[in-house]
Amino acid sequence: MLPRNYLDSNSTQEKFRRYLEIGILSNPRNKCALQPGHSLMDWIRLGNSGKDLTGVGGRVRPVSLAELAAHNTQKDAWLAIRGRVYNITHYLPYHPGGPEELMRGAGIDATQLFDKVHPWVNYDSLLAKCLVGPLRYDLPDAEELFDSSNPSPKSDRLREPSKAQELVRKSMENLANCITPVRKKISSRSEENVKGSPPSKIMQSLIQSSDLPVSISRRAASSPVKTVEKSEVSPLRYDWIQTSMKLTVSVYTGPLANPGGCARITEGALLIEVATNGWLRTLKLVPEGKLQEPLQLRIYAESGKIDVIAQKAEPKVWKVCGEVTLSPPSQVSSPRSVECRVVAVGSVSHDTTMLALEPRSGPVVVPLGHHVRVHRRVNGSECVRSYTPVGDGWCPEESSAALRLAVKKYATGALSPYLTSLKEGDSVTLSGPYGTFQLQKLKAVKSIYFIAAGTGITPMLGLLKFMLSRSNPRCERAHLLFFNKTEDDILFRDNFETIAKEDNRFTVTHILSDAKSTWPGPKGRISYDLLTQVLGKESLKCGDICSHFACVCGPTDFTQAGLQLLKKFALKDDCVHAFMG
Repeated sequence: MLPRNYLDSNSTQEKFRRYLEIGILSNPRNKCALQPGHSLMDWIRLGNSGKDLTGVGGRVRPVSLAELAAHNTQKDAWLAIRGRVYNITHYLPYHPGGPEELMRGAGIDATQLFDKVHPWVNYDSLLAKCLVGPLRYDLPDAEELFDSSNPSPKSDRLREPSKAQELVRKSMENLANCITPVRKKISSRSEENVKGSPPSKIMQSLIQSSDLPVSISRRAASSPVKTVEKSEVSPLRYDWIQTSMKLTVSVYTGPLANPGGCARITEGALLIEVATNGWLRTLKLVPEGKLQEPLQLRIYAESGKIDVIAQKAEPKVWKVCGEVTLSPPSQVSSPRSVECRVVAVGSVSHDTTMLALEPRSGPVVVPLGHHVRVHRRVNGSECVRSYTPVGDGWCPEESSAALRLAVKKYATGALSPYLTSLKEGDSVTLSGPYGTFQLQKLKAVKSIYFIAAGTGITPMLGLLKFMLSRSNPRCERAHLLFFNKTEDDILFRDNFETIAKEDNRFTVTHILSDAKSTWPGPKGRISYDLLTQVLGKESLKCGDICSHFACVCGPTDFTQAGLQLLKKFALKDDCVHAFMG
């Protein structure tokens, strides 16, 4: 039954929101007060923001019982309902029954608990953006299964699954592989229902009055490329999902493919260019309806997924996405140039400026560990300097479509005085991306060491966040050794301190070459003794199987010295990467 004052509201959207909050999410007698900004609408906005709520890069994959059991704390909580595993970490503060109530099911199959408390809740829609994957039940060992003297509860797992369980398993399997399930022959009438019949008038009023994902269409496809025989060119798969206001196209390049990309609307068509390992492919979508800017482009490095979010010109739920074509891969012969507009200028330190640049043709994302080059003609000749874009979360002024460059000003520099004097609206020419770093190098790494000096920290920023957010294998240690001249020269110091407080796996050690007498930390320049003092000699020693990695970046002399010192620790070449501009 709805609350008595439900019909008092004149807004259909408000009715829908209050109905969901009061009548569906929980038993109103057991509701607790939520913090400001944690209503159902706020949760829906968070889900539509593009933030990875799965913790695994948004790639659906099977989860074992042992892995599920390992995620049982408020900072890392998973639960399973009817064969599906959800990461509920971000949802805990939004739960009307309180985090403690929801934590009763953390780390376990909470189906029975869920059915006892609130079986009427549409959990699948509520937690759709938190889906990790299907729950996988391992078969018992043969000895356990056939040992009649010691019956094992694992033998119960061999019971034939119900039709509902089998349907869930097949659906999740299709979703995980991003392959459209094969349908049996159906009548034309039922086929119309499959493609999507128009929503009712009530539903239309709801979906057109807000951007709630109440009507979602999905289609996935595999597009193998037959014209190229190179093994490093893996087939692309794409998927799409919509609300009444937005269309999201997801392109899958493969785990740890470290893709770069750009997106733009040209002559009514959405063009998505994807670059991996020196190969470029273009996905062209001619949509059912009209799309408009601004576009948003997000890349999930671990799963290799690229999300492009476009705005619909008119609020409407489409029956189909549109016509999609995928070009054959072509080798990138030379990096591209792009004109950018300065959209924000901020300060990182007393001599370092943060420039937020927005490509005029559409959003661009540079692969992790790669850099761009800034071009400008000075006295008749072209001046070029390399900069690694700073990712999200490192500066207060964020722009989803912007490339952020940290530029340190040198009084006698050829380009930095000009760049640090730019204002909003000015233009800058970039080219790229450049770089040789391969994310596959970190596939089995559990301990990573960042050795940086000055603005050499910028290639480390994205890799640091990637390692701390990666789930398989989970990073166990990330240690940053940051060399600077004085305390005032330390970039992003507050950010590092915040990360260290929130995640005990991360440690930062600041080392100053011109420190004041009151400085409590290490002093000096990079040396074997200093690295041994901070890291320990055994931590960087390679064995038969290595699970550690070291990155070095800074001025050329610093980088070369760092590489020579790491060799003294008997670190293998495959366990070290130097970022060189």
